This record gives sequence, structure tokens and C-alpha cells, in this order.
Amino acid sequence: MKMFHMTLPGHEEATLDGYILDCDLTLGQYARRPAIVVCPGGGYVYCSRAEGEPVAMAYAARGFHTFVLRYSTGHDAVGFAPLQEISWVIGYIREHAEEWSIDPDKIVSCGFSAGGHLALSSGLLAENKPNAMILGYPAASAPHFPGANFMLKLLTGKQEVTQEDAAPFDLVPQITKEAPPVFLAATAQDMLTSFGALPIAQKYCALGLDYELHIFNHGPHGYSLANEASSDGSSRYMNAAFAHWHELSVAWLHKIFGELKYEDKDNSKMVKYLKELGISLDR
Repeated sequence: MKMFHMTLPGHEEATLDGYILDCDLTLGQYARRPAIVVCPGGGYVYCSRAEGEPVAMAYAARGFHTFVLRYSTGHDAVGFAPLQEISWVIGYIREHAEEWSIDPDKIVSCGFSAGGHLALSSGLLAENKPNAMILGYPAASAPHFPGANFMLKLLTGKQEVTQEDAAPFDLVPQITKEAPPVFLAATAQDMLTSFGALPIAQKYCALGLDYELHIFNHGPHGYSLANEASSDGSSRYMNAAFAHWHELSVAWLHKIFGELKYEDKDNSKMVKYLKELGISLDR
């Protein structure tokens, strides 16, 4: 795996971590893979650690190149700077697709809570759009859920936010037939985002678009992977049922993009090196 850390040009508070898998022929599979850009949640106040690297590593373990965007938050988010940042990142990945063995037509934005709002915004509003989206308990209808007001104040830079100011951040009305396929996961007991996933699915259904929706019964807001990797030492954020969303999302990506292809051949480097040393494996 090749890893890098960079600050986004012109956005000193935003960073990108890349996790590029080795794709030479010794892996026995086709070189170009999909890439997933993970956007942690945090209400545009901060970027949650639990919803960043642990999620990226889980997808990397299933054969995807992954990136974690820690976008501008707090007062640096004014003017919806995070949308500019994720658009730049998607474009940057496509520019380096050949170098990194990425399929430029298989780039996914993945986000949680406010990061879900950002990931969905990228598919609807960004100049450089993803080819699919994975949204965990997304805060997609920004004006209509508890706590949305402080998010809107940060994104608009205004202390008094009018309905006109809030309208551009209400994403469900902006879903059109051009929207990328979406995978959604949430819990029925999550009162913070007020079923943010459900109106997205309803709009996709009405438009005849490709989507998959999973609403699990139990659990609070902010589950991330819902296992040890993302629980931050708290059993409150572990739930074996909700943890299935990740495997379900991988199966969905395989349906959307096709599965990684493997070749049945001997790729043993040991055999190669023994032959170079003149050592026969024959008895």
C-alpha cells in the first residue's frame, strides 16, 4: 500500500489522506480498481476520527483504493468550502487514475451525517461528480432536522439564516434524474437526522433511479462501522446488526461496478526467485 498525506491547495484547513493498494500482476487481478472518498461527519464543526480512517481501512481490506477527506470545518466552512474541496479531490483522483491504477469511472463519495450531506452534495452539485454515493445516516435535509441551524450558520457565514439562505443546502429537492446511484444506511432510533436517508430513497424511487436503502431498528446517531475499529472504546457505538451495512455496501458496489476479477495462476514470487538462483523445485 502506498500512503500519502497532503493539504488541499488554497484550503489550508483541509487535508487528504490516500491509501493506494498495490495493483501489479502478482495480485492476480485486473489492475484498475474503484476508489472511495470518505467524508467523516461532525456537523461541519469538526471531522470525526471514527468515521474516517476506520472506514477507509475497511474498504481497503475489500480491495478498494481509499481516501479520507478532512474538509474545512467551523468558520472555515463558510461559502460551502467543503463542496469545493470534495470536487477538487474527485478531479485530482481522476487526473492520477492511471498512475494509481484507479478506474476514473468508478469513484465513490462516502459520508456520514454532515459528511453524508457533503457526499450527496458532491453527486448533485459539484463540478467533478462521483459515479456513486454511500451515505450513512446523512444530514441531507439541512434545514429540517434538530441542530441544523448551527450547520447553516457555518456554511452561510450568517448568524440569522433565512429560508432563502437555507434552500441551497436542502438536497432532496435538488435530486434529479442525473443523480448518481446511492446506497443508504440509517437506524430508526436516530432522531438527530430525522430519517435523513428515507426522503432521499423516496425521491430516488419516484424518479426511477438506482438506490438501496437499509434502515436498522436500534441504535443512536454516529455508529460508523458499529464495531471495535470505530467504537472509540465505547460499547454504545457497537451493534452487530448495523455493522452489516458495510458488507451490504460492498455487495452493492459490486452490483453497480462489477466485481473485481481474479485470474487462476501461480503468482508465487518464491518460485521466481528460486529459479533465478538456479534451484530446482523438482524432486
